[in-house]
Amino acid sequence: MAETFDWSKETYERSVTRFCWWYSVYDESWEDCAKHGNDLREDAELREIVRLEMQMQPLPDWAVEIVRDTIRNIPPCGHHTFPAAYLRVVDAIGSQKPVAFNYTCYTADASRKREAMDYCFCLDAWLAGASAEAAATELNALGHLRLDWRAVCGELWRLLGQHTEAKDLLIERTLMQLRHWIKLSVWPDDPASQFGRDQYLGDYDENGSPATDNGNPKLQAPSFRLKSSPRVQRLEAQLERCSPNWPWFKQRIGQVDGMNLCAPKTFRHLERLLWAIARERPLEPGESVPGFLSAEITYPNHDEAARWWRQFMAALRGWHRGECLADTVGADIARRLGPRTSLKEWLVRLYVRRLELCETSAETGRLVNPKPGARRGTKPLCLGQQPGPAATGGPP
Repeated sequence: MAETFDWSKETYERSVTRFCWWYSVYDESWEDCAKHGNDLREDAELREIVRLEMQMQPLPDWAVEIVRDTIRNIPPCGHHTFPAAYLRVVDAIGSQKPVAFNYTCYTADASRKREAMDYCFCLDAWLAGASAEAAATELNALGHLRLDWRAVCGELWRLLGQHTEAKDLLIERTLMQLRHWIKLSVWPDDPASQFGRDQYLGDYDENGSPATDNGNPKLQAPSFRLKSSPRVQRLEAQLERCSPNWPWFKQRIGQVDGMNLCAPKTFRHLERLLWAIARERPLEPGESVPGFLSAEITYPNHDEAARWWRQFMAALRGWHRGECLADTVGADIARRLGPRTSLKEWLVRLYVRRLELCETSAETGRLVNPKPGARRGTKPLCLGQQPGPAATGGPP
């Protein structure tokens, strides 16, 4: 007689499955999920995933690590390397080796940091009183992004217009925030030690990197506590005095899911912020903001991302069901996963449920289920082992 599966709190809390719901509606206890309208007890797919896990326990160490350290820590926003982070999980399952470094919150590669440095240079030049032509000349010679910098700087200078006390202070505070993200963000070859070494951006906090608690638990890297900077404190005190809209700007400038370099549309967020700074007022609901920074080359086309995502999810579902998908994405997923085993099938099935929740309850959904009016980018999807510099480069 077949053993009856007991779908209960006790069974769930013995599972490895319960560890992988960071930044999702299931990232709470058995009881609290139900209290907040996300009753995992009614999730038939989750129940089946846990049932299958119980049949295979004890799991090998590599599988436990993939659940707890890799599947759990996919980026909730899509990441600026989209979709590389999600493919790395597939590679980990196929190779039976956990990812050593997750592309997730507070992580950005050198190319991304150099993109931010180009825009920082623009703001610094305007703040210094330099001409748009002078800024564009240097950026065309030495900038990282391949843009028509004369057009970009010309538009930015026209937008910002005449200097005012509040406008200058807001630009300076925005510039410090961007430089802080450049210095703070980590990558495998840059534990927050390669950029911004000439700038004091808050007190040093050894092993205080926010990336450690947000997707890379084994990481040892520093943080720099920007709010401890006397300069930042002076700027914010001045803005409190001279800008009646400072509370709105303060929230937007420090917005983690916007200005943080890991977000796909960091520089679109910057465009919207600068548009508001130029007018010294908050954005109106639904206010149209043109793409005056030409930031489209720094983020993907939402429609292309959505098409890939649908094919990716179909390929993963098909693979764990034993189906053979002949399209390009399906073939790529099959190649990455390698020989089929029951344990791999279970991991892929769990990963699919994780991705479904990420799509519906995290920022990833805004990228792969875009609103009709969302501005589309032109950056190619990062489909290789590492994100590529297709839209960027050094001087010609």
